[in-house]
Amino acid sequence: MKGLVALIAGLSVLVLMGAIYWVSTIPAPSEMKISKLVVAIDDGPTMDNFKLQSTSHEAVLDNSSLEGHWTYLVFGYTHCPDVCPTTLNTLAKVTQKLGVDKAPLVVFVSVDAPRDNVQILKQYVTSFDKTFIGATGNDEALKPLVKSLSAYYQRKNNNDTVKEGYTVDHTSSVFLINTKGQLRAAFTMPGTVDQIVSDTNQLMSHH
Repeated sequence: MKGLVALIAGLSVLVLMGAIYWVSTIPAPSEMKISKLVVAIDDGPTMDNFKLQSTSHEAVLDNSSLEGHWTYLVFGYTHCPDVCPTTLNTLAKVTQKLGVDKAPLVVFVSVDAPRDNVQILKQYVTSFDKTFIGATGNDEALKPLVKSLSAYYQRKNNNDTVKEGYTVDHTSSVFLINTKGQLRAAFTMPGTVDQIVSDTNQLMSHH
């Protein structure tokens, strides 16, 4: 009898060990393999309420404008000598590669309202891709959006007057906003088209 009990106990241990081994060999769910230049955020915070002038048909960019679709949001200004045109040119190629139906909508937010009105913005952003949208507002209007994304900007040698020669320091990252209007990731630029496409596909698939 004792021998039978021992045999049953031994078989039970073997079955348990076998089960543990089987579970341990099940492939784990695929994990994102995104670039080190991308900071991904799960369940990003809801952005503060904001309202800007826009080149879109609605003529307004606010929180609801960022819902129902993915968005690449970029801060900059039309007089930017290098970073902004380089970033927008890259995003135009990303849009073409992903396809307009799948690619996030590119929204270029100018932090230089004294020089960038809606008409100038529309001409500027559509020169890169006709689907791109521009938006702008005074410093008070920009504040909630800038704060929500922990971005920054500072006009240099402006003295609150319009001077053609001044520059603007600003965050150069590309912010990926999810369909709920929440921050999903921040891309450090410059980045390659293939890298951004790959990272974006993964980020949109794992949310």
